[in-house]
Amino acid sequence: MRKFCLCFLAFCLVACGCTPRTVISRSYDFTRMNRIGVMAFESSWSSMQGVENLFAKYLINAGFKVVERAQLESVLKEHNIAVSGYLSPETTRQIGQILGVDVLLLGEVTSYTPTRKELALVSTRRTESRPVYKQDVMQMPDGSYAAYTRQVGTQVSHSSQTAPQEYTINAQVGVIAKLVDVETGEVVWIGSDDAESSSALSAADYVARGLVKSFTKELAKLQK
Repeated sequence: MRKFCLCFLAFCLVACGCTPRTVISRSYDFTRMNRIGVMAFESSWSSMQGVENLFAKYLINAGFKVVERAQLESVLKEHNIAVSGYLSPETTRQIGQILGVDVLLLGEVTSYTPTRKELALVSTRRTESRPVYKQDVMQMPDGSYAAYTRQVGTQVSHSSQTAPQEYTINAQVGVIAKLVDVETGEVVWIGSDDAESSSALSAADYVARGLVKSFTKELAKLQK
């Protein structure tokens, strides 16, 4: 039943419209969470590998003890433990015992659109006003006549010009992350978010910062 609920919650995180979208376990004892092991995030895009390092940065900044990916993977390689996709409770327990971590941070880059340039035709409308003059004749005091020019109105003309203009479309990144207890394999927190920015790195950084901030806020509420 618990597995079903967690799967349903994960679906809701992706489907709902609020940002960031997170769910935290209210029954888990987070006082047991002293060290977090950060695993490599799954990604279908080679340019988005290493997003987990951004989460490690903000977790450390929030005061958590973190075993970062490179150290973790080195130890796992020494013990011939392959980590990819689904982690069984047996595997998480092994990792916890070897590395002395209490929970693992797992994640996936769910969407990625790089920054790109696009051309669009832009029409510019111009309006010009020109005075209209008329030649006239006036009689002078001495009885002679003299020609002069006077303005009798204004001529308005409209024109339009179409030209290509280049636009920059921001990069977009979506990430889902979760914390898994190493003893039970239970998902104790899960969150997803997406962001756009001038570069994929800054978009991913925004997501990591927002999700870690959301987690720490929820954790603080539970510990009151």
